Amino acid sequence: MIRISLSFFGAGKTKKFLFVSLALFCFAISFSQVQDNNEGNDLQDIIENKAQQSESESFDYDANIDELENFKEHPINLNIATASELGDLLLLSPLQISSLLNYIHRFGKLISIFELQAVPGFDMATIHKILPYIRVDSDVTEVKVPIKKLFSKGRITFVSRYRQIIEKSDGYTREDGKGYLGKPFNLFVRFRYNYGSKLSYGITAEKDAGEEFFKGSNKQGFDFYSGHFFLRDFKALKALALGDYEVRLGQGLIMWSGFGVSKSPAVMDVKKEGAKLRPYTSVNEFNFMRGGAFTVGKSGFEVTAFASFKQVDANLVNSISTDTFLNAQEAFSSFNESGYHRTASEIADRNAVNQLLTGGNFSYNKRNWHVGANAVYAKFFKEYQRNLSPYNQYDINKSWLLDASVDYHLLIRNFHFFGEEAVSDNLGYGFVNGALISVDPRVDISVVHRYYSRNFQTLYANAFAEASKPQNENGIYLGITVRPYSSIRLDGYFDLYKSNWLKYLTDAPSWGSDNYLQLTFTPNKTFEMYLRYRFEWKKKNQSDNDSPIDYLVDDKRQSIRYNIKYKISPSVSLSNRIEWSYYRNGSSKAENGFLIYQDINFKMLSFPLSFNARLAIFKTDSYNARIYAYENDVLYSFSIPAYYNNGIRWYLTLHYGITRNIDVWVRASQTSLFDVNTIGSGLDAIHHNHKTEIKAQLRLKF
Repeated sequence: MIRISLSFFGAGKTKKFLFVSLALFCFAISFSQVQDNNEGNDLQDIIENKAQQSESESFDYDANIDELENFKEHPINLNIATASELGDLLLLSPLQISSLLNYIHRFGKLISIFELQAVPGFDMATIHKILPYIRVDSDVTEVKVPIKKLFSKGRITFVSRYRQIIEKSDGYTREDGKGYLGKPFNLFVRFRYNYGSKLSYGITAEKDAGEEFFKGSNKQGFDFYSGHFFLRDFKALKALALGDYEVRLGQGLIMWSGFGVSKSPAVMDVKKEGAKLRPYTSVNEFNFMRGGAFTVGKSGFEVTAFASFKQVDANLVNSISTDTFLNAQEAFSSFNESGYHRTASEIADRNAVNQLLTGGNFSYNKRNWHVGANAVYAKFFKEYQRNLSPYNQYDINKSWLLDASVDYHLLIRNFHFFGEEAVSDNLGYGFVNGALISVDPRVDISVVHRYYSRNFQTLYANAFAEASKPQNENGIYLGITVRPYSSIRLDGYFDLYKSNWLKYLTDAPSWGSDNYLQLTFTPNKTFEMYLRYRFEWKKKNQSDNDSPIDYLVDDKRQSIRYNIKYKISPSVSLSNRIEWSYYRNGSSKAENGFLIYQDINFKMLSFPLSFNARLAIFKTDSYNARIYAYENDVLYSFSIPAYYNNGIRWYLTLHYGITRNIDVWVRASQTSLFDVNTIGSGLDAIHHNHKTEIKAQLRLKF
């Protein structure tokens, strides 16, 4: 197939019809038998990796799952899709996106989905992966949708989800007023109307477990409300956002709200892609904009502007910049980004600071290159006076911030260059530049260099970095994908980085490296197996140091994973994983972890019932040797628990389609530990050796 593709590129358009006819004949059977058991596998790997990198089991990702579901019902027409629309899929690398757009430009519009096999970089695995979300229409004449049709012929979706931990933690049993004030259930409700990707409006509401409901601090009902109105591609108006929305500029150096991928098993996905504006449909109570934004464009020029005013949670303190105590003003020392308002202290931090955020982008776009200028201004209506330590003394510590940047990308033959250069108002700076190179139809290479000064200050950045924000880091990343045969794929990366200043728990300049290698074997569409090795090494304070001065030692993590997925019938597929982890800090005793699980997925073709289940056995010496594993969940939700201590975990998720427009999900999960009598700590401590969670979700579509 590779040889056919190469010869095809050397031919003219006159050979296109013959080639596509041959492809239709040879591969129709293969496509007609495609199953959906592998949908989302790449996304699961990205989520697992993100959880491990951020050392968190929860982060903002459900909006992307929501968009994929929207693409299922309104597939992207590849013949008119833009690079930003294809980037929103999160399933194609920038090289694949560029390759597809160049193919269409050179040979004309696609005649059939089967023709994707002729596009360099599109193997059968990639095509199977994106099939549920794409379509090919030969008639690409743009049809202007009347306003009345936009608002009357779309789809209404209503989702309600209930979640609760069965065992009560200490936060619900305390009687001294310092525990959780509300009931131990989480409630999520969303109403959304959308007409394809052109129009969307809706309301989302959530009550977290422990928060009050229609009483006390939440007499209005839910703790968090979010609403949006979003219009796309209406004449010269590329996008209009009112209410809550996301802004994503450049490579994320100064602004990228919402989810963003950095290092991941998708080693070529190192360039950020996607539309600059998106509707906000998630429940993260910090990482979004509230106000209005628009993008207008014509003849390659594009202008985006946004303004946001909202209240954010923060820890209030008395200002230390006044002359006398009598003149002391209220200030804040840090943000509270958790979104929890369960206790009196958390409620006191709620909406403590008014925040103004405004900025925009001006860009010029051609098929093979782009250049843009970005600016973001933030203003807090209280003084920002953080608790300074040596490691964070260069962080923002005032009531305003101004960032500016220039971003670009350039495509020359098989080279795709990209980058962003930014500066903050204190003359701190950040640079990120990279290249994606297709050296052969079977070999792709990615290179990224970043340099972030120790005084580079940002608020909503989400750039390529080892740390959680682009600051105090200088590094080089090399990634490679090799496909020697259609059934074998080798992915790997090497990332070497250095910090010229102190970091949290690292009291001296330091360096480190991250190394990843995965071999994947996919002989057919019903079987996949991979072996993964990862080794991370960095300098860090000695954990058990009793001396008055901290010193740095080697901090090492290793993991080996063997994963296999196979389909034993049209209705049943199985998945198995074995994983070992290793952690050691300096001269401390090495800590090991082990996980093994069995998954079963069942989906009847003639009956609207499906389920997936897992039984996992794990044992780790400590939390340091924890292992993250993605779990199937109810729609629009996900779970990535950290497996640690010694025990077993199981879950069962049932989905039943009552009618074509009514779906119900029920999920139960439990973790049981063998060697402890208490799970969790603080107010979340449960005095049992097991923890049980239940979920129920209803979706109505009209």
